[in-house]
Amino acid sequence: MGYLLLLVALLAGATKGFCGKKTSGYLNGFKDSMLANLIRMLLCIVIGFVLILFGGSVAQLKPSPELILISALSGVSTAVFVVTWLISVKKSAYMMLDVFLMMGVLVPLIAGSIFFDEAVKLTQWLGIAVLFGAVMIMCSYNNTIKEKINFSSLLLLLICGFSNGITDFSQKLFVKSLPEISASVFNFYTYIFAAVTLAVAYLLVKPREAQGERGVFKKVFGYILIMAICLFANSFFKTLAAEHLNSVLLYPLNQGAALILSTAMSAVFFKEKLTPKCIIGILVAFAGLLIINVL
Repeated sequence: MGYLLLLVALLAGATKGFCGKKTSGYLNGFKDSMLANLIRMLLCIVIGFVLILFGGSVAQLKPSPELILISALSGVSTAVFVVTWLISVKKSAYMMLDVFLMMGVLVPLIAGSIFFDEAVKLTQWLGIAVLFGAVMIMCSYNNTIKEKINFSSLLLLLICGFSNGITDFSQKLFVKSLPEISASVFNFYTYIFAAVTLAVAYLLVKPREAQGERGVFKKVFGYILIMAICLFANSFFKTLAAEHLNSVLLYPLNQGAALILSTAMSAVFFKEKLTPKCIIGILVAFAGLLIINVL
């Protein structure tokens, strides 16, 4: 069941990524990105509330300190992730994002072993090392199709990967700490905190770049709506998958499969050339996933 739930989350994430890449061409800088993502968060709140109503979980909306703290951790890290993701996708080849998201996998793995006694076998560490080998190959591949990333782009990618790792950990923390609470309630509060974080940041940050025209958001609203649905679906089903899969299975599989999917998407939709080195990277990533999940 956990693998099926993760598959749904992956498909939603891939669709979200496609729309994000399309949207990024219309937006200029952090202010536009934060506004676009604030709209997404507000839409996710609506989606979450509708699910709560139809799921009969209204009584669970009464907040406890633990629920608020975990949701705040998830929401703030989500806000940081979505903004740095959208800015990074403009600066780097699409698949470079998954390279650094793979590095962020270490956050829930290490935290899971410390807080939840989720042991990682030697063969699974080997599989993770193989996945990092695939990451290095893909890094080299990226440098053949675009210029080498500069320090600011590298910093954005590192923040993006780390914040995504924190978000993943918060999902596992919720599942372990509050099993009686619906995942839709947790995600509802997550996106409230994400929306508040983005709203505050939007008001405080002064634009250094020219902002987009007012009509731009009308052009991309359809993409933003689809991204909101897919963002909620991705986090919702991944939270459910966290109930069935240990961190060492869930998060490397999620990012490894996402790396393969995004590479295929980059080649098909964004015309990023597939070289022999890229194909080798995909095969190495697939081998890493097999080692983690089979051996």
